[in-house]
Amino acid sequence: MNETVREIFCSRRVKTAAVALPLIVLFLAVAPKWVFFILLLAVLALLVHESWPLFFGERGGFLLHGPVWFLTFLLFLAAYMGGVIALSGALAIAVFVLVLLLFEAGLEAEALPRFALAVLFILYLPFFFAHLLLIWDLPEGRSLVAMVFMVTWGGDAFSYYFGTYWGKHKFSPAISPNKTVEGFLAGLFGGGFFALLLNWLGLVTVPWNEIVVLGLASNFLGQMGDLFESYLKRSRGIKDSGELIPGHGGFLDRVDSVLFAAPVIFYGYSLWVL
Repeated sequence: MNETVREIFCSRRVKTAAVALPLIVLFLAVAPKWVFFILLLAVLALLVHESWPLFFGERGGFLLHGPVWFLTFLLFLAAYMGGVIALSGALAIAVFVLVLLLFEAGLEAEALPRFALAVLFILYLPFFFAHLLLIWDLPEGRSLVAMVFMVTWGGDAFSYYFGTYWGKHKFSPAISPNKTVEGFLAGLFGGGFFALLLNWLGLVTVPWNEIVVLGLASNFLGQMGDLFESYLKRSRGIKDSGELIPGHGGFLDRVDSVLFAAPVIFYGYSLWVL
């Protein structure tokens, strides 16, 4: 076996993904929604902790710390209890609260940029992440949640393999120097492949052509989510969001693509099927 290929398959990144993905699929097959909610809430707390320095710096944004934690929990609880309408209402409340805090901060130079970042923070984490709860409530919801992880993590594996072995053309060197056009295209193929696999297995009954489009779209946005997190880290001079997951860094480094892919699958399935 070629030495480069051997290194890819033996890397901590691949080993971690190979263990985590089957465990997630098994969990989705047996867990009730309330257990899913508690698990996601714990992960969300870690994501907020890891991503805070990316948005506000190590010492910035302390005026927002308590309110943003509260609003994060509010949005997530709204999605669990009331679905998409409650989540939208909670998002409106969050924006209103942040505007009031902006008025309280006065006219200092950093107030408006800091609170604009707070709105982006609320959208990026609790709002996007809560779509996993919304997906759960759809017909075939458990399979569709599995699809989110399969098209992003599975597509990422394709991207990593092909990008490492055949990648020659840089995709976005200023933001993520290791990403290549070849890896990006392989990731799209992987997203379509895993979406089609779910259709072949009878776990998602969307017509095969539509499920492939949904897989491609969610993987594309997932890769944009990964690139967005790379932008945040590079703007702050941070290599990894954390060190909790071997070969991947922090939870945010592993979930950044899921954050962008989940809304695509929720709204795409809702528009096409329901």
